[in-house]
Amino acid sequence: MKQQSGRSTSINDLPIDISLNILKRLPISSLFSMKLVCKAFYHLASHPTLTPHYHDLHPWLIIRFKPSSSTKPYNNNQLYVIDDSKALRKIIQPRIKKTFKAGAILSCKGLLCLLYYKNTSTCLDYYRACLVNPLTGKHDYIPDPGLPRVRVSSNKGNMVQSKQCFGFAFDPWRHEYKLVRIVGFLYENDQTYLQAEVFTLGKNGCQIYEMDSPFVCPDESSDVVVGGAIHWLCKNENSAQCDPKSRVILSFDLFEEKFHQIPIPDSENCEFRKISVLGGCLAITCSFRETCRMHEVHIWLLKEYDVKESWTKEFEITQGFEQLYPLFLLHDGKIVMSGGLKGLCYYDPRRNCFHDGAELDQPIVAICHAWSLVSPRIEKKKNIVPTPIRTI
Repeated sequence: MKQQSGRSTSINDLPIDISLNILKRLPISSLFSMKLVCKAFYHLASHPTLTPHYHDLHPWLIIRFKPSSSTKPYNNNQLYVIDDSKALRKIIQPRIKKTFKAGAILSCKGLLCLLYYKNTSTCLDYYRACLVNPLTGKHDYIPDPGLPRVRVSSNKGNMVQSKQCFGFAFDPWRHEYKLVRIVGFLYENDQTYLQAEVFTLGKNGCQIYEMDSPFVCPDESSDVVVGGAIHWLCKNENSAQCDPKSRVILSFDLFEEKFHQIPIPDSENCEFRKISVLGGCLAITCSFRETCRMHEVHIWLLKEYDVKESWTKEFEITQGFEQLYPLFLLHDGKIVMSGGLKGLCYYDPRRNCFHDGAELDQPIVAICHAWSLVSPRIEKKKNIVPTPIRTI
């Protein structure tokens, strides 16, 4: 397009609202490439109204290959994204010392939280956490929390085991990211000690809050966020011998900053394996161990949050695999699933059949991730003293 004077017209000559409307129609990868052209394009593509727009795009899959044995650490920390053509592309990652091993991968609102750990001479592993935007390649380490501060009383005896699990989420009320750490300690006399910390990552730096201990220690780290809360699947420690069929869902309310329990559905003769988010609802996947139902998998949805009676058995998969977990729901009703030990697949609930996905030659860990241009940078704030730990 040219003006009457003969000078070419660029997007910078358009009214700002028209320019932004045009940019919102571009894929986020094109928007990122536009930021590399010149300073004017960089500032235009960095307009704050564009960031929330790109939070709501459909998720992509990020995977990491698992070791052949569950007792071995990850062979490498490399992450891959599976694009629309089902091809694997490497993700640029921050450098970490070789003494650290790859831990959990958590995703929320355009950022990955990568957890690294190294073994120590005590029962407590040393953790580092790093926020990464895989689209821009930018990253920032959360100020090192070090080992949990444990106040050990003389009557507890020697510590024999410890476990740390994390939760990662975005607080929509305060517009801040939060990393929750739950630590459980087991002593010789079978006493359990629990503590929890919340790392609030905002404009005022990384603030550490120590909370009332949760009811139970989660099975694994989680980024399952529904109803303004992070959720973990936990063993019910009040059941006889920690029956693997008995589970509870622990939640952390991001607004109240308190822990609660979410009721689980009544389902006999099954093992609750995984929680996730499907169609905006909290979902729980269970499988059966009976010989005649070895590969049967049920997926329940909590249609009305925190109301036990609203649990609905939405999907009953009779042709599945023993380790079959849902990742996210597509617009056409199909479910992208982690299909057993290897690969990914699509499940069509209307036809009760599977479609080909990505065939991989070894087990993987897969998470959903929505692209964003949000910055992972954390303002550093010194001399933050946590409040005392309160225990149960």
